[in-house]
Amino acid sequence: MQSNVSLDQFGRWSDGVAAAAMAATPEELSARFTAAASGLVGSDRVYVGFYHRDITSLTIDDAGPDRWNRDYDAHIYRQDPFFQRFASTRQDFLLPLSALRNGDFRRTPYYREFYGPSDSFDEITGVFNLDRLTAGYVTFLRRNGAPAFGEQDLAMACAASSATRLILQRLLHLCRSRDKGAAIGEGRSRLSSRESEIARHLVGGGNAKTISRSLAISPGTVRNHIKQIYRKLGVHSQVELLATIRDVVQG
Repeated sequence: MQSNVSLDQFGRWSDGVAAAAMAATPEELSARFTAAASGLVGSDRVYVGFYHRDITSLTIDDAGPDRWNRDYDAHIYRQDPFFQRFASTRQDFLLPLSALRNGDFRRTPYYREFYGPSDSFDEITGVFNLDRLTAGYVTFLRRNGAPAFGEQDLAMACAASSATRLILQRLLHLCRSRDKGAAIGEGRSRLSSRESEIARHLVGGGNAKTISRSLAISPGTVRNHIKQIYRKLGVHSQVELLATIRDVVQG
């Protein structure tokens, strides 16, 4: 099948993916990637987010809070046939809405409560498993009044799927880094002055014995403080502890 994508379109797509890969925040990545993807596939809107196997959904806003996204993530995602497909399989997929419609789609609660009121008409959604519990998704959406997606559109989305997966992996990393940063900040606020002092010694290469001599307290007391630091910062290994302490003390 011959592609209808011009060199200019492909160039904008490539530039957008490169810019998204360099983004510093999830919202910045979403804005850059979805703008590029919209031009490549010819969509009115593109969304990215995550499905979790603990039954949660997170759509990344890219231009301020989107009430449709919040409504979707609150509970409506459970009715989405794409989420239901994700929940029933461990396989990646990229499909048009027509492949998942059962009976009269317009009579479903999902259409009545969300799809119709949001002025959505047709979509292609790809779901890519990123780890055991989390999948990233991309949705190419067309509004009422636009033509339905065709085979050429689906083929283009499929051709872009490898780059899309990499961007979703980067998006997950940014989200988890921000969550960890928030947890670190919360943990930092709970450290006592003595724990903060010991943390600084650890960053400087100290251990329980050298810190005990420096602070004139017993090694056992130092170890107890280190355990509390470990617990408050929510780390699970010595390497992770030292990396987190550097973030807390130097951040």
